[in-house]
Amino acid sequence: MPVNAGYDYFAAQKKYQEAKTLDEKIRALEELIKVSPGHKGAENVLAQLKTKLSKLKSQKVAAKKKSGGRVTAVPKTGAAQVCIVGFANAGKSELLKALTGVGEPSPMPYSTKSPRVGMMLFEDVQIQAVEIPSSMEPEFLSIAHNSELVIFLYDASRPEDVDGLMEMAEKEELKNILWVANTISAKRAVGFAVNASTGDNIDELKRMIWQRLKLVRIYTKIAGKKAETKPMTMPKGSMVRDVARDVHKDFLKNFKFARVWGSAKFPGARVGLDHVVKDKDIIEIHVG
Repeated sequence: MPVNAGYDYFAAQKKYQEAKTLDEKIRALEELIKVSPGHKGAENVLAQLKTKLSKLKSQKVAAKKKSGGRVTAVPKTGAAQVCIVGFANAGKSELLKALTGVGEPSPMPYSTKSPRVGMMLFEDVQIQAVEIPSSMEPEFLSIAHNSELVIFLYDASRPEDVDGLMEMAEKEELKNILWVANTISAKRAVGFAVNASTGDNIDELKRMIWQRLKLVRIYTKIAGKKAETKPMTMPKGSMVRDVARDVHKDFLKNFKFARVWGSAKFPGARVGLDHVVKDKDIIEIHVG
């Protein structure tokens, strides 16, 4: 740990530790190097950071060569990234279109050659949805590993698909899986059932996706003005300190108190940094 490192350094260090994709790690490490102390006591740490950065960039070049220039990473946008995984003709493209309006389903198996991306709107939150090709090559599955939620989509009339996906889940050690059967009348439905072609249960699926992401929406406001209409999203269990830090580093540094509408004992109640925020809370931060 650098001697006399400032807040910017520790904020950048936290971002690097939480980075999931190779590109995110590279960007975070570049920022960490940029804000690292320049005094003599920090020379060794700075050298180590530069060595890590060099290795990560080499890994990126190697991965690009191995993939033949194909897309192997999807930059995250929105509140979270959700991947749709399934075997050929399970209806992945149908589901992507039903959720986001993006894509054109094809009856031909293996017609999706590279990941398809769309944005799903749940109430006032944008969530990124990514369709993984049925070939399920390692470079494509790496996207699923880095996502916040994986939808295993299957045709319940083919029970072998369920068994195959279960084997994959165990082999790939995928976490936070949501099982979805692409038919309403499935006799053997593991998890939730939809009909992507007609749109049946799609709204319910969107709500289920939101619940499984375990996020909360926070609306910030300035004293005397209305709350922002576009929320910031945070993990469940986040505190006012996390909100202040995300809004601006100086808000945390100069924090006096916050007023909360929603989870507080009464509307506009004063709370401290350790107050746990809830979904749809309105937060007004006061600094001094």
